Amino acid sequence: MRIAIFNTVQLETAGGMEHFCIQTAKHLSGLKGIQADCVTMDDAFNIRYNKLHSFYFLRKFNQSTLYRESRKSIETRLDKADYLKCANFIELTKTLRKYDLIYSRNEITEAFLFQYLVGYHRIPPVIFGCHCPHRYIGASTFHSRLHNILYSSPIYTHLAKRATGFHTISKNDTQAIKEQFKHHHVKKVANPFDAIGYAARANELKRPFDLDSSHYNILWAGRLTEQKGITQLCDLIDIVNRTHNKKIAWHICGNGELKEKILLSAAEHSNVYFHGHIDRETMPAAYANVNLFISTSQWGETYAYTPREANSLGIPVLSYNISGYNEIIDDGINGKLAESLDDFSTSLKWFADGNKLRSNIKKHIQAKTDSLPAYKQLLHFFQSCL
Repeated sequence: MRIAIFNTVQLETAGGMEHFCIQTAKHLSGLKGIQADCVTMDDAFNIRYNKLHSFYFLRKFNQSTLYRESRKSIETRLDKADYLKCANFIELTKTLRKYDLIYSRNEITEAFLFQYLVGYHRIPPVIFGCHCPHRYIGASTFHSRLHNILYSSPIYTHLAKRATGFHTISKNDTQAIKEQFKHHHVKKVANPFDAIGYAARANELKRPFDLDSSHYNILWAGRLTEQKGITQLCDLIDIVNRTHNKKIAWHICGNGELKEKILLSAAEHSNVYFHGHIDRETMPAAYANVNLFISTSQWGETYAYTPREANSLGIPVLSYNISGYNEIIDDGINGKLAESLDDFSTSLKWFADGNKLRSNIKKHIQAKTDSLPAYKQLLHFFQSCL
């Protein structure tokens, strides 16, 4: 069985979806009788197609692309799987036709591509993976509300109705997809994660930045965008530092359009340290010896890697009570869930004052995640769709 794992964005951008594509292609290709390859657009093709994304999000088109991982590193991680880049729609269609099944993320622009630019009838069956939340719970910004309107509308239903099935990751998305696509195959399989292996890598790597053990060290890592709650993070720093600035050290890792906000916060507060982007292979060492991992995202996630990564090293996680995170974090066991900014700051101060959770966080996350069975579940779903 040949499976094409398609992503419009090049794997070199090294985001969460790109990591999923690499890991899934690698592990599926390691199973008997399976060849799974990653297929993307090349640079020029991607730039042309991304104009559609810019139109959809009503934002100024940004031609720059952040490459955080080399092709050589990607090919090493892929092992037996291949990495193919296509230059145009004709080449993309020809490439996809060589496979038995196509797996793609569920974004509206991908659904538009398969409906009108490639054509579902010209290619093998398509399964959409809901890595982009189908609906943001408690959407409060213009773009999150626009997203919810479009994805629940007849527009998205029309664009995606010829897909064969949907792979969902969160409970909320599973329910929403089943209601909207009543006659499609829908299967919830959490993204695989090897907690034991991740923790083991942390001990083999050099730490990317130094920590002062006399402080309570807090780590935030992710894309520096509004979706990930950068404004909330800066507000949180202002609130907590009024009383705990001598106790706490804030360590922020990432890159993105709101980088200047973080640099301004670091200039205003002597205990805020901005470390820039840290590549995925080095990231396990960044968690080592921090006291708390926080996420300020408020839009909801389908699958959040960072809380699992932190928990695998025994680090508690503090986040908002949003989809994705509330399926990983059991409040009071492997972390805490906040309902508001005030609640968040209170919980953070509780941790910084020396209070600890009583559970074994490492064992808890190991019991909740298992890598190989999840890949086998995903493959079984693919086969059942055919």
